[in-house]
Amino acid sequence: MRLKSALEDFEENTLSAVPGLLGRLSYVGRLQDGTGTYDHWGLAKVYGDDAAQYAIRASHRILLSEILKKPLAVLLKDVLTSCSNEHPTEGELLASLTLSPPKHLSPASLAHLRSVLCALSALVESRNAANLRGASQLR
Repeated sequence: MRLKSALEDFEENTLSAVPGLLGRLSYVGRLQDGTGTYDHWGLAKVYGDDAAQYAIRASHRILLSEILKKPLAVLLKDVLTSCSNEHPTEGELLASLTLSPPKHLSPASLAHLRSVLCALSALVESRNAANLRGASQLR
């Protein structure tokens, strides 16, 4: 008898190991094959493919919803946190998020996600340019 649902298991044991909301969204997006099917061997082996698909799909949508509710300032800090483990650049992380949103999003949700990622990309570029200008002035 299992004590946890596939969703609880996935969120507590898999996603909790991935730093940052954006990092988690990127991770779940990479589990997707482009048609909306997710591939997580361990979860499917324990709970069956249907339960694993449901859990990962639900988690993907929950993460997206959480992110779209956050202020940009919070998400800008989360970009750094999300890049801390796997060491992608901030730009690579944000680009990966544009390529793998949950399937069957409403046009409004997809537009909202794209605008948030565009704004974050601009803020990251601006911050990095300001850091470079500040560093060059110290010489």
